[in-house]
Amino acid sequence: MKRNKVIGVILMIAMVCALCACGKNKPSNGSVTPTTQPTVTTEPTKEPTAEPTATPTEAAKAAVLPSGKTLTVDTLPVVDGALALEPFYDAVFAELLGMSVEDAKLFLPCNNTPGAYKNLTEGKSDMIFCALPSDEQVETAKKAGVEFEYHTILSGGFVFFVNKDNPVNSITQEQLKGIVSGKIKNWKEVGGDDEPIVLFQRNEGSGSQTGLYRYVLPKDQVMEPVLELRVDDMAGAIDRVVDYDNGKGAISFSYYYYVVNMHTSDQIKLLGVDGVIPSDETISKGQYPFLNFSQIVTRKDLPEDSIVRDIIAWVKGENGARIARENGYVPYDMK
Repeated sequence: MKRNKVIGVILMIAMVCALCACGKNKPSNGSVTPTTQPTVTTEPTKEPTAEPTATPTEAAKAAVLPSGKTLTVDTLPVVDGALALEPFYDAVFAELLGMSVEDAKLFLPCNNTPGAYKNLTEGKSDMIFCALPSDEQVETAKKAGVEFEYHTILSGGFVFFVNKDNPVNSITQEQLKGIVSGKIKNWKEVGGDDEPIVLFQRNEGSGSQTGLYRYVLPKDQVMEPVLELRVDDMAGAIDRVVDYDNGKGAISFSYYYYVVNMHTSDQIKLLGVDGVIPSDETISKGQYPFLNFSQIVTRKDLPEDSIVRDIIAWVKGENGARIARENGYVPYDMK
C-alpha cells in the first residue's frame, strides 16, 4: 500500500513539473509557443543616425570641396530629387561623404519631382536634383515668396518609345504634335500599320508630363487622356506600352537615362525624332532635338557662404562630370 502511495506522489510531482514547464512557454495572449521554435531576432528599422556607418578608413576618403572643407553627416544639407537622377546624386554624396553608395542612400531621400519641388518650396530641403519645374510649380513657389535658382549639371533627352514590333522608327516633330494633340489617331498616318494610336501620359507635375508640355505642345493643346491612359510613375509608362494589347499601338514618353539605364525592357524601342535616334552620342553632340538639361535647384535666397554652394561648385567641375560618366549619364558641356 505504502509503495502505491509513493508511486502516486511521484506521479503527481511529475505532472506539476510538466504543467509549470508548459506555462513558461505560454505567451500572455493565451496561444502556446512550441518549445522547439527557434528564437527570432528582429532587426530594427534602419533610420538615419547622427553618425555615418562608414568605417574610419572609408571616412578618410571623403572628397575635399573647393573651399577645402569636407562634408560630414552633421553638415550634410537636406537633399531630394527625381527618381531618374537618384543614382547620380547618390554617387555624388557617397564620394563627398567617403562612404559606400548603400550607406549614403540612408541620408538621401527621393520624393520624385513633385515632392522634391514641394519640399524645396516649403523649406524642407536645401537642394534638389530635377528637371526644370512646371509653370504650376513655379507659380506655387512664387505665391509662397520663393524663387528658384538653377544650376545645370547633366545633358539628357526627352524621348518617346513604342513597342519593338512597331514598324515606325522615326517621326517628325510635327507628327508628334499631331499625336499628342489627338489630331493624328492612326499609325498609318505616319507610315505605320493600320492601328489606333494609344498615348499613355503621366500624372500632372511629374517631370515627364512637364517635359511633354515643354518640348512638344503647351498643356492647353495636349489632348485630355481617359483615366486608364494616365500613368503615375515612369516604370508604369514603360510597362503599359509593353503590355497594352500586346503593345500594339501604344506610345509613351520619359527621360533618356531612365529608359536606357533604370527600367530597361527589350520589348520597347526609342523613336527617332526628325531622323535622329536618341543616344549618348546624339545627346552629347546636341543633335537630338529634345535635349533636356538636369539641374541642381535651390532657393534663390540661399546664403552665399552655404555649404550647398560649395557642393554645387564641386559637382559642376570635373568630379561631377566623371561621376556622371561612370553612372551612365551625359555630363553637361558648359563650353
